[in-house]
Amino acid sequence: MPFQATPMFPGDLYDTTLRVAATAPVVETFESQQPSETWNQFLALGWQGVLVSEEHGGAGYPLADMAAVAEAAGRHALAAPLVARCAVLPALLSGFAAQPAVAELLSQMVAGEASVCPALDAAAALRCSFRGDEPVLTGTVRGADLTEPASHLVFLARTAEGEDLLLLAARDALPGLASTWLGIDARQTADLEIEGVRLPAGAVLARGERARAAAARALDVGALMSCAQVVGAMGAMIEQTIEYLNTRQQFGVALATFQALRHRTVDMYVAYENVRGMVRQRVLAQGDDGAREIALVKLYLSVTARQAAEACIQLHGGIGMSRELPAARLAMHALSCSLQWGDRFAQLDRLVSTDLH
Repeated sequence: MPFQATPMFPGDLYDTTLRVAATAPVVETFESQQPSETWNQFLALGWQGVLVSEEHGGAGYPLADMAAVAEAAGRHALAAPLVARCAVLPALLSGFAAQPAVAELLSQMVAGEASVCPALDAAAALRCSFRGDEPVLTGTVRGADLTEPASHLVFLARTAEGEDLLLLAARDALPGLASTWLGIDARQTADLEIEGVRLPAGAVLARGERARAAAARALDVGALMSCAQVVGAMGAMIEQTIEYLNTRQQFGVALATFQALRHRTVDMYVAYENVRGMVRQRVLAQGDDGAREIALVKLYLSVTARQAAEACIQLHGGIGMSRELPAARLAMHALSCSLQWGDRFAQLDRLVSTDLH
């Protein structure tokens, strides 16, 4: 019996992203100095401005519209940094829009003239001292998604006194060795080793609790949008698995006639409907202080995504191990998204934190 996944938030944003993602080539190369044609299309469409307020030239749409973009991209295992640049960044910088440099950067993002990469993994890996009012950085900027070139980076650092800082700098202002890793879904992540880099005083956006709160909120948005990507990938995996079982024959009959395989597929479907409902409900409740609920959703989905990915590969048999198979790429994409913006262990740490009670 055929199955067609229903989008959580259907509409023009979903349909347009789906068309662009469907034609995107599968690229597995390291950091390029030029944006891909697919990324150029997203910049031209103004996807970086979906969540940016109208005051700065953006659309000012709710989080549900960005979830539609993320889900559509997930259906084709698109490795473009849509969540990082189009969801996490607006959530991170919206609280600092009163600063002229941030306001100008937001306008440039909306116009597609700038693309800002958030790197919020570990403040302790980057030490900051001051010469007058100017920060001097030594250490590592970890977890920068450079699948597409970035004009700026926003990242955390820590002073010798233990104060956390949120900083904004142009990519060219951070010279040093970049160690880049290619993920299983062709996502490119880099750690930037810098030594004694001096930035202007205006690079410091926030300090202390304000910096931590802004980063935490942005990470929540990233976790929720990565869940939307997984929902898209799971829906497409189930569609392709059912089509394969209905088409492939063994012992003269379709694989879909074997009860054990049908039960395994139903398990995938039930898990999909569960996570789809949970993510949709959490997205629609964006106005609530739902850090704990987001952590619970991400924790559940991280486990479910791995189970669904394994089932998809196994139900496809030997061909399921081939990277050329779309279902296999979807499985790897779901696994990768489940690790982004806090894996299940990070979510467990958050849930036992007193900050979420």
